[in-house]
Amino acid sequence: MYLLYALTLFLTFPLVLSCSSSAKEADWYGGEAMAMEEYEEPAPEMSRSAMKLEGAAQPVPLMDITAENQSLPASSPAEDPEPGSQRKRIYNGSAGLVVEDPPETRKALEDLAIASGGYVEQSYADYLVLRVPAEQFDSLFKEVLGMGKIRYQQIDTWDVTDRYQDTQARLKTAEETRKRLYVLLERSTDPKERARILREIGRLTEEIESIRQQLQILDSRIAFSRINVELIPRLQEDAYRQEIPFPWIASLSPLSPVSSRLETSVKLNPGDEYAEFSKEDVYIAENAYGTNITVSSVENSPEGDSAFWRKALLHHLGDYYASAAPKDLVFGSKEMPGVEFVSKDREPFRYFVGLIVENRKIHVVEIFSSDADTDFSPLYKALEEGEIR
Repeated sequence: MYLLYALTLFLTFPLVLSCSSSAKEADWYGGEAMAMEEYEEPAPEMSRSAMKLEGAAQPVPLMDITAENQSLPASSPAEDPEPGSQRKRIYNGSAGLVVEDPPETRKALEDLAIASGGYVEQSYADYLVLRVPAEQFDSLFKEVLGMGKIRYQQIDTWDVTDRYQDTQARLKTAEETRKRLYVLLERSTDPKERARILREIGRLTEEIESIRQQLQILDSRIAFSRINVELIPRLQEDAYRQEIPFPWIASLSPLSPVSSRLETSVKLNPGDEYAEFSKEDVYIAENAYGTNITVSSVENSPEGDSAFWRKALLHHLGDYYASAAPKDLVFGSKEMPGVEFVSKDREPFRYFVGLIVENRKIHVVEIFSSDADTDFSPLYKALEEGEIR
């Protein structure tokens, strides 16, 4: 009975409550042989294999920013304003380059990434995504810009220090709690008590692996910056984007948020396998397989309702994709009509754009997966249970 009393006190200890999750409860009771089974195996490493996708129709441009002489931010890795501060930052660069020979430039970009110790994360018909060592981001992005006439460029920086430290603290707490439970398990001889302890150990083990995966995602994004490059053939430069009269729709891309600002508050739990690394400028969450969700805001100009803007999406972007399916969803208590696209690439991607219109603002929800077979239903459910206001 002493052990049962001790177990009851321990399992209600705040440390356990601080690490609570919605992991499925499993009956781990299996007798004495399970008492000291190995429980410190690290989560599997994320794959860094390059994905080669070819044969796509002309993609939608990334962003409508004409800034040929835009300078790099003061907080770029090469010129950190707080040397020695150990701040953890994520850098993301996007550029549209007008080039004479897109295949030749593509090869040069791929060679640049590989020579730097990075890799090609994704490659489509007219644009590609490079991952390069963060400490070389400044110089490599300048090299990328020098490979063509700059049509637009943008750099986004996210400081994830606090989020990273909070995640580390959660992991430490969960691991220490599990170790104490193993001590109680060794002392217990009552089958019912052992079953309860083992169930809690199982729950914590799932939570620990989830937190480790979140840290791996953050580590990867911190260590290897992304550079998104759109290649615009010089012969097509004059017709570039003229057929789309709405700048924010012309700027939509599955590779980066449509805007660099968020003018609302977002409460969202996309799942334990997702790492959230920005809630200030825009909302961004990503899992180990590259599926990501972003929320940002654009101007509602010309002013229209959600039905108007969804029709505009279907009309202006439908031809870019193999399929464009309207979706009637909700984000918390707000209606969120949208469109789910599948690309024309030989290995297609899936891309959802949802719209929440509030007066003069449109909050744009974007979900991207490089695999068209990815089921977005769990994320749609998470949005339904979330809140935006």
